[in-house]
Amino acid sequence: MRKHSPTRRLTLITMLLAMSILMHMIEPSLPIPIPGVKLGLANILGLITLILFDVKSMIMLNLMRVIIASLLRGIIFGTGFWLSMGGVVASTLITLILYKTKKFTPIGLSVASSAFHGLGQIIVLIFINQTAMMIYWLPLLWFSAIPTGWVTGTLSSQVLKRLKA
Repeated sequence: MRKHSPTRRLTLITMLLAMSILMHMIEPSLPIPIPGVKLGLANILGLITLILFDVKSMIMLNLMRVIIASLLRGIIFGTGFWLSMGGVVASTLITLILYKTKKFTPIGLSVASSAFHGLGQIIVLIFINQTAMMIYWLPLLWFSAIPTGWVTGTLSSQVLKRLKA
């Protein structure tokens, strides 16, 4: 994205944050037949922020999204908050690592992000429940990461294509 004034940049990132919070809030109401699986629509805005702006902006957007959405839902520091935070930290880290290689498209980044979001959640579940048995959810989450990551990555690519035109 071309250089903008600091005010315009902050305004655009804030708008992306607001949209990601909205996606985060409405996503649980979408009917997905597999328990514990979500599309990860808020990830679209994180990827767009990374590609249009920078690493720091994506990290800020992802962390603020989880914190603000948890505050709005009234689950701050509850199990749902920690699951979301664990997932977003793991998915953000892998996305940034892979993005630095410059070998991945938004679709590839999104699939990896989706897989690591599930891994982060499983790690948090193991810690909260004090049992390694939660690891049995991981294959289901990783299997579902392929179609959900593909959907969010494709949507990110389409938005970026239109924004850069």
